[in-house]
Amino acid sequence: MKLLIASLFASIIYISMSDKDDRKSLYSNDQSQKPLFSFGIVSDVQYADYEHIGTRFYRSSPEKLREAMTTFKNDSISFVINLGDLIDRDFGSYKSVLDIMDSSGLKVYHVAGNHDYSVDKRFKNRLPVLTPSKKGYYSFVYNKFRFICLNGNELSTYISNNKTATKEAESNLSAMKEKGEINAVEWNGGFSNEQIRWLKEELDYAVAADEKVILACHFPVAPDNVHNLLNYKAVLPLLENYRNIIAWFNGHNHAGNYSKLNMMHFVTFKGMVETESENSFASIDVYKNKLWIRGYGREKSQILDY
Repeated sequence: MKLLIASLFASIIYISMSDKDDRKSLYSNDQSQKPLFSFGIVSDVQYADYEHIGTRFYRSSPEKLREAMTTFKNDSISFVINLGDLIDRDFGSYKSVLDIMDSSGLKVYHVAGNHDYSVDKRFKNRLPVLTPSKKGYYSFVYNKFRFICLNGNELSTYISNNKTATKEAESNLSAMKEKGEINAVEWNGGFSNEQIRWLKEELDYAVAADEKVILACHFPVAPDNVHNLLNYKAVLPLLENYRNIIAWFNGHNHAGNYSKLNMMHFVTFKGMVETESENSFASIDVYKNKLWIRGYGREKSQILDY
């Protein structure tokens, strides 16, 4: 039991970010070496020019995003990954938040979320976050790390401009509901078989090139949760075949979450749109044997070993 507890504490360490001086002290003491590189994470910005609903303060998001991008610039990060749901409802909302990102001068990689599709059907196939691939999934390599960005919206009921995919999603959802699957809800999406095959190819490329892998998707696949990718049970067995995967980063569940399976870390980042004034984002320092997630606002810090 003592060994198990020690292992858990060694695998993931949570650090309060409320005291900036303490954070700097701990950071300098624990990280004697310089990081290989750093990158930023934002999730569920969900901007819309609407009054707040519950805990979601849509109009507060631009100022929070501006603070995040300024922090990333000051931290000298190499790039930013947006984990999806950049806007809510109106296609015109994209301009406000993308202008903030573009004005930072930082490279931003996007993955699409379900709320990114909450626009008029005329715009669903031309979302600005579906780049550089119109399919919404792609990869890039930075310093021997392969980042695989995935589109968990392919099989969903809300894209609606692809009748075949919509019917397949409706059929899958119906079958999942009959089985009592916890994540059988209309605001979740899934991967097509084509994307799963592509993912396997990317992972094989990474093995051949001796690259570490970080996966980015809007939807979680672990632990079991109502927010999970519709076909996460088909994805997890594939991931388990690879020992070079460090982490799966996602949003969607605004409360955040964490799990570790077969030495892979599954991190759900908290939603920026939540609360009127408290922010939530993170800078990730990549070391040769660990990721240091430096959380800001509601996002907790943690060390992920690999």
